Amino acid sequence: MASNGSRPLVSVVIPVFNAGRYLRTALRTATSQNYPELEVVVVDDGSTERTTLSILQRATQQRAVTVHRTPNRGPAAARNLAIEHARGSYILPLDADDYLDPRYVEKTLAVLERDPQLGVAYTWVGLVGRHHGVWRTGGFSVVELLTRNTVHVTSLYRRALWADVGGYDPGFAEAFEDWDFWLSAARRGWRGQCVPEVLAYYRRLHVGREVATRRSGIRASLLRRLIAKHREAYELALEDALAGMHERVETAGNVLEHFYHFPPIRAARWLRERLWQLRQGRHAP
Repeated sequence: MASNGSRPLVSVVIPVFNAGRYLRTALRTATSQNYPELEVVVVDDGSTERTTLSILQRATQQRAVTVHRTPNRGPAAARNLAIEHARGSYILPLDADDYLDPRYVEKTLAVLERDPQLGVAYTWVGLVGRHHGVWRTGGFSVVELLTRNTVHVTSLYRRALWADVGGYDPGFAEAFEDWDFWLSAARRGWRGQCVPEVLAYYRRLHVGREVATRRSGIRASLLRRLIAKHREAYELALEDALAGMHERVETAGNVLEHFYHFPPIRAARWLRERLWQLRQGRHAP
C-alpha cells in the first residue's frame, strides 16, 4: 500500500513487554526516520511495569503510532498481531529495547525498491549494553542460516514474505523465532541483501529473554526444535551445516586465545597469580 499513491508505506512493528525506559528510545528513533511514509504499530504483550505503561499511554497520542494490547504470548505472536494491524507493504520489526539510525528505512527501502527479486534488506548492527562492537551480519542463504542466525531481527522485508512464510512461529516463544523466520524464508526462495553500514542497534541487558535462554539446556532444546522443523534442509546440507558450526566454534576459540594473550590481560593474570602465591605464603605454617 502506498500512503500517497507513489511512495510505499513502511510499517515499523514493535512488540513490547516491560521494556521500561528503553522503549522511549525505540519509539523516538522509529518515528524520526528520514523516510516520511511510515507508521509505527506497537503491540503491548501484557506489560505490567509502570514506566512501560506510562510510555505506551503517551504513545497513543502520536499521530503515526497505534498501540494494541494482548495477554502475554511472546514476541512471535505479538509481531504477528502487529503485522495483521499494519497497513504497509514493507515491514520493519524493532524490539522495544533496540533502536534505529534515522537513515535505516530510506537506505534499506532503496535496496528493495531497486530489485523486485529481493525480499529482505538488512544492515550491520551496533552492539550496545552488555556487549560492544559491530555485528557484521552474514549472507541470506539456506546453508548459512542452517549454521547460525546471520541476520538481525530488525530487517526490512516485503509483507508478501511474511504471508508466504506464514508469520513468526509462536512455538519459539523463548527465542529463535527470527532465526526460524529467516530460514523459512530462504528455504522458500526469498533472497536478501546487506547494506554494509551500522544502521540498527541491538541492546543486550542484564535480565530478559536472551539471558534466560542462556541457562543450561534451554538453547540446546531450542536448537533441537529448529532442526526438527527444518530437518529436510539440514539433512540435504548436513556436511556444510556441520562444517559451518565447527568453524564457528574454532573461530570463537581463536578469539579467546588471542584475548588471553593480549598484554594487559597477561599482566593481570600474572598479578593475580602472584597475589595468590603471596597469600599462600602468608598463611603457610
